Amino acid sequence: AKFLGAPKTMRRMMRCRWASTEVLTSEDIAHFREEGWLVKDPFFEPDHLRAIRASLEEIHAGGRLANVSTEGDGKTKGEVRNLQICPLSPESDLFRSLPFHPKVSEAMRLLLCDEDTQSVTNYLSQAFWKPPSKGLGTSYHQDNAYFQVSDGSKGAAVWIAVHDATVSNGTLHVARGMHKKGVLPHRRDLASDHHITCDDHIPQSAEVPLEVKAGGVAFFNLDVPHCTKRNATSNSRAAVAYHFVRSDFFRDRAFPLPEDADWRTPVVAGPESSGGVREYGVACDTFQRDADAVLAKV
Repeated sequence: AKFLGAPKTMRRMMRCRWASTEVLTSEDIAHFREEGWLVKDPFFEPDHLRAIRASLEEIHAGGRLANVSTEGDGKTKGEVRNLQICPLSPESDLFRSLPFHPKVSEAMRLLLCDEDTQSVTNYLSQAFWKPPSKGLGTSYHQDNAYFQVSDGSKGAAVWIAVHDATVSNGTLHVARGMHKKGVLPHRRDLASDHHITCDDHIPQSAEVPLEVKAGGVAFFNLDVPHCTKRNATSNSRAAVAYHFVRSDFFRDRAFPLPEDADWRTPVVAGPESSGGVREYGVACDTFQRDADAVLAKV
């Protein structure tokens, strides 16, 4: 709380100290840039995780998550097996401010920027909810097959485990080394009403399961093929994902969203960031305040 409540100059100084000691190490950055992915577990403080989980549970209880699974033909809806919402940021103040969370924005700056003059833009936000026993995974795909930015290594996702993510409940998997091949051919995934997949091009030997405890995160660049698997356990598993691009690689949206979607792309790190004022008209670097408000109601 002291960090977010400090004067602006002090906040910048404290953000730098936090970055150098608590966010990412030089080894983390080197691993991400070579392998294309990185797990940091733990990442969020326990109270921040509680607020994220409570906010998503409220959205789930309110019926805001859509069933995107089909009966194998790409269009016929049946049993609820794969719930999703996109974009997520408009759903609450907390999800609007989450990409401005000092650890998230600083991690993205460290992973994507080479110079202090570069900035980072939040490009998309999503949440995924896999029901117990029958939860369907999302097939292998690359985010850059949707986004089509000119260099997938200049963008990244942060995948936040809302519940413990294990092999048994279908955690995130990545395909080792495949990010170096660029964007692979994709086809329609007929188990979904809109997804595409590069399953046909992923050798089983390349699969790496990334088990992440609740509050931990996985980072991966836009060219990394990734998937989740079936949730075979008796408990739901959920995750939240935010996608970012270095601002000089930003491009207009090439992927579809609902016509009424509130798609905004705030600059969250670097000299071009206004803390959300430019994009929303109000300051959005307010995660601690928003988390406190959520927890006050729990």
